[in-house]
Amino acid sequence: MFPRRPGVAMVLVSATLMASLALGGCASGDMQYIPEGGTYTLAEAQDLGSSANTDSVRDLTPDEARQERQERLARLRGEGEAARALADVLTTQLPADSAAVPLLVEAAVVDGADVWIVVEAWGDDDGPLAHRRVWLFDRETLRLVGSSSFR
Repeated sequence: MFPRRPGVAMVLVSATLMASLALGGCASGDMQYIPEGGTYTLAEAQDLGSSANTDSVRDLTPDEARQERQERLARLRGEGEAARALADVLTTQLPADSAAVPLLVEAAVVDGADVWIVVEAWGDDDGPLAHRRVWLFDRETLRLVGSSSFR
């Protein structure tokens, strides 16, 4: 059933691999969404922010960052009811014109509490998005329960 020519087989394997990656995971440099994440201490959750890689968004202008933020929040809304509610909170409770770009959104347990961990890249006025910030939102009430910033 497999083609006998190695070149055709390689093309089929490559096409299958590329389709699997496209459908099954986020591309490098995109927001990572984890609907059922891990269990962390507060220090470990903060480490997610302090170690987050901002290279994919570092060179965005403030206008590009605002646009990228809106696009990522729109994609988050497509991940289901709970993710949509979180995206709405990120839109309404944080400045609408924010140039901060979400890098990671994870449903997790931090110090025994069910939370959403949101890691964003942000920058100073007209500067690169070189800094990171961690938001912790209670998963049931969506109240902000913690935050940290890293320069």
